[in-house]
Amino acid sequence: MLNSTRRHRVALGLVAAGSALALAACGGDDPEPAQPDTAAVEEVEEEAVEVDASSFNQGPIPDEAPEIDPETDLPAEPDSSAPLGDRIAWEALERISTFASVTDPDATSTCPEIAGEEGESVTCTVTFLDEEFEYSIDISSSGILINYEWDMPEGPLVREVVEDSLRVSAESELVLCDMDSDVERGETGGEAPFLCQSLDEETGDVTEWEVSISQYGSFSFYRV
Repeated sequence: MLNSTRRHRVALGLVAAGSALALAACGGDDPEPAQPDTAAVEEVEEEAVEVDASSFNQGPIPDEAPEIDPETDLPAEPDSSAPLGDRIAWEALERISTFASVTDPDATSTCPEIAGEEGESVTCTVTFLDEEFEYSIDISSSGILINYEWDMPEGPLVREVVEDSLRVSAESELVLCDMDSDVERGETGGEAPFLCQSLDEETGDVTEWEVSISQYGSFSFYRV
């Protein structure tokens, strides 16, 4: 912030020499010579910080990071009598959608036929926002209950979701993530392939952030 200071000084002029002689001729004590007035008036002018926000995306700060409700935002979950492949396909769609924190009405999720046998491994495909994502399961035991481990190597990173999450974290309306497109692929449990920035409108300070992604799609932001 720049401060512009102006100083004004007003000094009393000395009396003319002729006047001084005339006073001396009248006798009496000589008057004390007038002292220059050195008082100054200082004016401080504050200039507002000029902030260029044109390169940032502006939006209101949400109350919380975006998320979906699978029970209301997704197609109905198949019941327990449905084929295992259909149930796992819905689960794959639910996990991809939850990771993205948005829904895609045109999304599809397909799995091959699943026998449900111990040691069986199956990979399903979810097409979401025109991108294909894999979702796989490894069945560790079967019987009345089927136990399996699931894996989703990548998930969709949606610009509006990432930037709204940063607005909440940084408490700033002006943010920008240097994503190549509005939807990118991100490694679950890893670092995002881009950095983000937030702008403080009052000071003009720009903060750069690294983005860490959980297995379920939530974000943590760390100052660079």
